[in-house]
Amino acid sequence: MASIQVSRYIEELKPYIAGKPIEETQREYGVKRVVKLASNENPLGPSPKAVTAMKKAMKDLHFYPDASGFHLRQSLAKLNHVLFEEVVLGCGSNEIIELLLRTLCVPGDQMVSSKGVFAAYPISARIQGVETIFTEMTEDYRFDLQAMLEQVKKNDRVKMVAIPNPNNPTGTYVSEAELELFLSEVQKVRGGSVHVMLDYAYWEYVTASDLPDPVALYQKYSNVSVLRTFSKVYGLGGLRVGYGLIHPEVTKYVQKVRMPFNVSSLGLIGAQAALQDREFVRKTLKANRSGMKIMAKAYDKIGIPYLPSEGNFYLINTQKGLGLSGAEAFEKSLRLGMIFRPVTNYGMPDWLRVTVGTESQNQMAIKVLQKIYERKI
Repeated sequence: MASIQVSRYIEELKPYIAGKPIEETQREYGVKRVVKLASNENPLGPSPKAVTAMKKAMKDLHFYPDASGFHLRQSLAKLNHVLFEEVVLGCGSNEIIELLLRTLCVPGDQMVSSKGVFAAYPISARIQGVETIFTEMTEDYRFDLQAMLEQVKKNDRVKMVAIPNPNNPTGTYVSEAELELFLSEVQKVRGGSVHVMLDYAYWEYVTASDLPDPVALYQKYSNVSVLRTFSKVYGLGGLRVGYGLIHPEVTKYVQKVRMPFNVSSLGLIGAQAALQDREFVRKTLKANRSGMKIMAKAYDKIGIPYLPSEGNFYLINTQKGLGLSGAEAFEKSLRLGMIFRPVTNYGMPDWLRVTVGTESQNQMAIKVLQKIYERKI
């Protein structure tokens, strides 16, 4: 067999670890009822309007999708008060990360982010041969923007900065005042050539008044792009549809490296219909806010520390609350038919991420954690 040669950065790449599937848990542990609260999915399912629209479109699946994504991009441009040309569609917002890195970086360049950042960023950077510089998080598990700024200023190879706001898996965020100061300073570095990706996948869930509007920042700073997704509040994770707001002088190159038909016909149609489903979004947010309060109250009662979150999930400290590592608590939960998400791969072995589900799913999650706390498993 011929030897295979790959680049060093691919050879050393640690792949993304997805949440454990329900069927796999059922097979391995012989549990009939399994609830998955591991992947920050919408527990209410997909937007009903999206499902109806996609069913109608099934008869046309022999046609290729609209490569330009015209109607969806037009709707997103109107929604965000930007030009049609500023909207770039992707196979999930993950692809927008890859497109920006591919367009603006070459192997040997650097990207600045923080420890605990969403894993897709360093993985996507690594694939492109871009090194990620990780700064330490603050004591309250937020991004240290001052430390990140110092790295941007002192390293000439830095071409990108990644800031998910709020961040997954921590649920924490940087405030408007902090981000404004950071962006104004970054824009002064090397003629404004350092590009900042602001990932707002969880924007709809936000309740904090000082978490900045991403579109306002995008319109103010020419070196900023904004990433959004249909996978969370619209419940379309399985379709893999995301988009980026990117300034025209960058977009014209991003569109060159974007492969045609990167969003499927059903993805385009489902996302377009979901944008009109305001009632579903209202129900989703109502359920999430109620669930967040219920889960926080339960953690307080059991004695499990957790981080305040602006998403649809909590990061809980199982070591301090249950006397177990995140991986150990995860394993015990599986035996009770509950899938949570360990975050050891984020350098946080004492923590477990718990998505907020429906009322019945939340109650089951609480019972599972209570049983583990009482050493009943």
